[in-house]
Amino acid sequence: MFISAVDSTIVNVALPDISRHLEAGVAQLQWVIDGFLVSLAGMLLVGSGLADHFGRRLVFLWGFAGFAAASILAALSQNTTELIAARVLTGAAAACVLPPALSLVAVMFPPEERPRALGVWVTVAGLGVAVGPVLGGVLVSSLGWRAVFLVNVPVAVAAVAVGAGALPESRRPGAPPLDLLGVGLSIIALASVVFALIEGGDVGWTSPAVLTTAVVGVLAGVAFVLVELRRREPLFDVAALARPDVAAGAAAILAIYISFLGILFLLPQYLHYVRGDSTLVSGLILAPIGLGSLVFTRPSARVLAKLGARLTITGGLVGLAGCIALLLVLRRNTSVVVVLVSMALFGALTPLTIAPATAVIMDDLGEEKAGDGGAINQLARQVGGALGVAIMGSVFAGVYAHRVVNRLVGFSHVARKRAAESIEQAQKVIAGATPADHAHLLGQIRHSFDVAARVSFAVAVALLLVAAVVAASLLADPATRTGKRSGSG
Repeated sequence: MFISAVDSTIVNVALPDISRHLEAGVAQLQWVIDGFLVSLAGMLLVGSGLADHFGRRLVFLWGFAGFAAASILAALSQNTTELIAARVLTGAAAACVLPPALSLVAVMFPPEERPRALGVWVTVAGLGVAVGPVLGGVLVSSLGWRAVFLVNVPVAVAAVAVGAGALPESRRPGAPPLDLLGVGLSIIALASVVFALIEGGDVGWTSPAVLTTAVVGVLAGVAFVLVELRRREPLFDVAALARPDVAAGAAAILAIYISFLGILFLLPQYLHYVRGDSTLVSGLILAPIGLGSLVFTRPSARVLAKLGARLTITGGLVGLAGCIALLLVLRRNTSVVVVLVSMALFGALTPLTIAPATAVIMDDLGEEKAGDGGAINQLARQVGGALGVAIMGSVFAGVYAHRVVNRLVGFSHVARKRAAESIEQAQKVIAGATPADHAHLLGQIRHSFDVAARVSFAVAVALLLVAAVVAASLLADPATRTGKRSGSG
């Protein structure tokens, strides 16, 4: 869990260095992150099914070994295509690690010890999110971007070596057959939608490839729903999303992860290119997200018990929107304290909102459907993360490209198109200008990046507020919820 949490933040800090050394545009940087997230989300239920069938210990160890191998491939990549392919493999391997890891915790500890074990699990996750940006800043500053992938390897090797001797083997009795058709349709749907979002922001929304892929994604999604509704033992219980509490909880988690991963994608680049902060400073500025999460994970249960699910989730989503709204005041010379406060509050409010949203889903589905509840939670997080990078990155790319092309009026069409790919390319395009012109053009490029990033931050604010409205509308008030429970009992 620690290395998974570290991996979710450490790569984002390295994006400017990757862009510079591999000449990666915004769309390619999006795929560096989303290649991992889409693969993880698409394969998550497969990893769980494989562990149930062939043994959780076996799948966990082989998945962790594959994670190390894919990380080495990522570090050895010579171009963005190789790096993205390695990230896809890393996501697939992680999908074989996380589900059996949680199952092993449940198997190894009796019910009375399980809450403490899960508390360690959650604490370690928060620690990983806090350490990731700082560790990334140190490694990139001293060794370069490849080091952020190699850092996974010794941890994986140690985990496999210890796990081979310490972990018990277990399987799920009477595990249903793997729903390969459902897996295939879900992967096609998610990958196609993400592709359309990312490439639409890069090559244009009317591109035949973008439109075709979007249609394929929608059709695959519809087919997935129809197939799963007809199965006796579905890969994913789609019908559960029709329950108001489940839908509200899932919408909250989805919106939080869209904004969280979207911010993690854009903010390190903003700090580097607009404010001129080093990679190490950027990592230190992002660290309060994990620290806030670490501190406020435990109080979340008490807050839920005192305020109730409706007020806690709705208020948390509005508060998270307010945290990101602080980023809208950012300018090149804005005090870094604004970012630190925004990130610390965002980190603190995240567990205070996600924990109640998770509890609402699990409570509404009950013990018999606990597996479906867990799947909804995991998929909302992973799909939300993938959509966050795709949506916010594409909004940013579209606004940045439009503004920078209009400001480099003295350059050729080819040069302006190249400058629209990324700020790194734009800086190369203006490299031959006179000192006076260069300073002016660089200011225009940075301003274009600045405006585009703030528009993307505004999109995250809007999505969180929409999720707050959904939660307030669908969740029952405490009195109604109590009445429903006593009636059902």
